[in-house]
Amino acid sequence: MCTTITKLEAAHRQLTTAIRMYLADGDAVAVHTLACAAREIYEKHCANLQLDRLFEHIESANPERKATALWNVLNAARNFFKHAGESLDEAIELRDADNKYMLFIACHDCAMLCREDQPADVQAFNLWFIGTEFPRGMEGEQADVANEVMSLLDTKIPGLRTAPLAEQKLAGLRLLDEAAGLARQQ
Repeated sequence: MCTTITKLEAAHRQLTTAIRMYLADGDAVAVHTLACAAREIYEKHCANLQLDRLFEHIESANPERKATALWNVLNAARNFFKHAGESLDEAIELRDADNKYMLFIACHDCAMLCREDQPADVQAFNLWFIGTEFPRGMEGEQADVANEVMSLLDTKIPGLRTAPLAEQKLAGLRLLDEAAGLARQQ
């Protein structure tokens, strides 16, 4: 049996699998590897089409660092998991937040590239991330959208922002399931 898979479909499948694994407390290395693989596809195609990538925001927030240095930080764990290295005893620290932010970067770039055709899981993760991470009281056009999303999530999932991470992740899984149900109805 042979299956034809486009780059976009591969990225979507990698990212949605990584999102579900992350929220279900699955293997952190697998989550990171899948998220980075998807992120690279979205990021490269956003760059080719001159679409907004989250990297530009990271770069503008860190003007004292060269782009190469920022890419090295962003890809450190990905490269560690992907390449043989000098010794099997080499180690790297991988925090839960590393996966959470890598997933958001991939989801952001997916949203920029696919607009309304992005997977429901990506949309749900972006909402969940905004609800758990974005600072309150931001100003500006993007802040207005984030503040509106946070208000809606506060109503739908009271205490999401202040809940322990395990409870936040369970709420995220419920959001994914609701989004999948709505997507099936359309």
